[in-house]
Amino acid sequence: MDLRYQLAIVTGAGSGLGREIAVALSRLGVAVLAADRDADAADDTARMAREARVAAWAMRVDLTDDVELRLLAGRARDLGGADLLVNNAGGWTPGPAQYPDAPAEAWSRTLDLNLRTPMLLTQLFLEGLAERRGRRTTAAVVNIASDAALREGAYGSPEYAAAKAGLIRFTTAMAGERAARVTAVVPGWIGLPRAHEQWAALDAQERAGLPPLIPPAEVVRAVVDLLAHGPGGRVVELVGGCQPRVLA
Repeated sequence: MDLRYQLAIVTGAGSGLGREIAVALSRLGVAVLAADRDADAADDTARMAREARVAAWAMRVDLTDDVELRLLAGRARDLGGADLLVNNAGGWTPGPAQYPDAPAEAWSRTLDLNLRTPMLLTQLFLEGLAERRGRRTTAAVVNIASDAALREGAYGSPEYAAAKAGLIRFTTAMAGERAARVTAVVPGWIGLPRAHEQWAALDAQERAGLPPLIPPAEVVRAVVDLLAHGPGGRVVELVGGCQPRVLA
């Protein structure tokens, strides 16, 4: 499917993978609504997207706040309606304490950000599609999960791993949705600047036991491919140094 002239909402677009995805889509002729809790960072991403001579807008959004998510969906409707949604925003519980040491409100917010937020935003996205008439293309959603969801044994942030596992199952459970193709990417450790710093801090033995970092461009390619062609319910795992693997 040709993505040109469509509008994409990208969450967590102010930096990291979200910015990479937003800019890559703009270079394919996609207009972008960059959503992030950091208004200045979102503005920078929108400016970079406009360098590709497409329309781009920034919006400061607390993605764990239902009211602000509805405002984001409303902004997309005001712009003519979103055709694409990338649920990229996510992260661990802030601070060193994770479940069970983190207070319940802290780890609950992490569950919200990584699972409830993409579910609600997808629902609002689908409602927006239902209000539109004359659409000739199938809309698409890509959820960014994590290999934390697929690991066995201990993990540093149980709430993050559990939420990402739920996001994968949410994706496969949506395989029958006709209004939009809902898919997911499950990357390992992505080679963004902070990851390179953490990688450099490991000793040689620790690095030897890990797959290489995944170039961000590989994750972006997988996202774009799913937006354009991925059948509903498809889940693609990305492991450094390996070819993408379809899980579902």
